[in-house]
Amino acid sequence: MIIAGLLFLVLQTILVFFRPRYFLFIYVLFYSSFLGLLPKQIIVGSYEIGFFYQNIIMLVTYFIHLKRTRKFPRYINILLISILLFYFFGIFYPVVNGSSTILESIIGSKEFSSLFLLHFLFVNKKSISFSYIIKILSFFGYYFLLVLFVFVVFNYIPPQYIKDMGRLQYYSPVLLSLFLFLKMSQANSQSKKLFALLLLALWTIGMFKEGHVAITITTTLGCFVVLYRVPIISLIKNYKRILLAFGFIGLLLIILPTRKYISDFNQIPNISSRELYNAARMIYIKSSPFFGYGFLYKNDFSLAGNNVYNSTLSVIDSGYIDLLTKFGYIGTTFFLIVLIPPFFNNHREDILITSLKIFFLQFFAVNLTWAVFSFSMGTIALSLAIYLTYLYNNNTKYQLISRSLKSV
Repeated sequence: MIIAGLLFLVLQTILVFFRPRYFLFIYVLFYSSFLGLLPKQIIVGSYEIGFFYQNIIMLVTYFIHLKRTRKFPRYINILLISILLFYFFGIFYPVVNGSSTILESIIGSKEFSSLFLLHFLFVNKKSISFSYIIKILSFFGYYFLLVLFVFVVFNYIPPQYIKDMGRLQYYSPVLLSLFLFLKMSQANSQSKKLFALLLLALWTIGMFKEGHVAITITTTLGCFVVLYRVPIISLIKNYKRILLAFGFIGLLLIILPTRKYISDFNQIPNISSRELYNAARMIYIKSSPFFGYGFLYKNDFSLAGNNVYNSTLSVIDSGYIDLLTKFGYIGTTFFLIVLIPPFFNNHREDILITSLKIFFLQFFAVNLTWAVFSFSMGTIALSLAIYLTYLYNNNTKYQLISRSLKSV
C-alpha cells in the first residue's frame, strides 16, 4: 500500500510540471477519496503525507513560474503573497514561542496549505481554462449528487464516506455547493429551472440528512436568489417600509418566547459541548489576542483542565475560533479582507458573477460552525471560485466562456 501511494505521488510530481490539467483533476479525485471508493491516506512513518505533498509541489510551481505573476492584477498578487506570509508565519511563530517544534508546525499546516491550489491555478492560467474548471466541477458535482440520491433513497454509502451510526461523512459539500451556484446561474429557461430545482431539492434533503445544516441553508437560499434572479438590493431599496414592517413583526414573534427557545436550544448536547469548547479556547486566545499561536500540533494546549472532554486548541468547531487561534484578531481581519477583492473587482456584472459573490458571502455564515476559510473542505472550492471569477472578468473570449457554461 505504501509503494502504491508513493508511485501515485511520483505520478503527480510529473503531472504538476508537464500536465497541470491532469494534475488538477487527479488532485480533486484524490481529495474525494477516489469518489469514496479508496482511502486517500498515504501513510509514511505514521504521518499522512499525500495531501500535504501535493499542496507543496503546487507551491513549487508557483516559485518556478513566478515571472508569470507580473501580469496579474495587484489584488491577485496581494492575495497570493498574503497566503504565503500567513503560511510561513503559522509555521515559524509557534517555534519561536516554544509551543511547537518545526515538524509539529508543518504537520499542523497541512489543511491551510490547500490554499496553494490558488497559486498553482494562476501560474498555469494558459493550460487550465475556464471551460476545463467547469468540466471538473460538472463531473464531481453530478457524482456527489448521485451519492446523495443513493444515500437518501437506498441508504447506501460509498465505503470511504461511511460515518458512525451509518451516516454519510461527505468530504466535498462546498465543492458541490459551488457547482450548484453555477448551475443555477445558467438556468435560463423553464425546463432548465425545473431541472435545477430538482438538483437543489436533492441537495437540501440529502445534506439535511447528512447533518451539515449551515451550508445547506445558505446554499439553498442563495441558489433560490440566483435561480429566480432576485434583485435583493433593489428589493430592499424599493420595498424597505414593507420589509421593515414584516421584519418588526417577525422580531416580535421571535422575542416573545425567546427565553424558552434559548433554554431548550442550549440543552442540545452538541450545542452545549461547543459552548464549553469555545469558552475554553477563548481563554487561550485572550492570552495571545493579536497574533494567535500559528499552526498548532494536535496535542498542543490541552483543554482538559477546563473539563471539556480532553479537547485541544487544535480541534475546531468554529472557523472563526480556528482563525483567531492561528492568526489572532489582527491576522484574521487582514486574512478575510484580502479574500474580498477577487469577488468584487468586476469588469462585468451579470448573474454568474452574482452567483460567485453569493457563494463566497455564504462562507462568512458557514464559518461560524465549520472552518471553511482555513480547512480544505472550504479552501479548495474557494480557490476554484476565485480563479473562475478572475477568468470570467478578464477573458476576452466571452462567447467561448458562455458556450462552456451552457454545458454545465
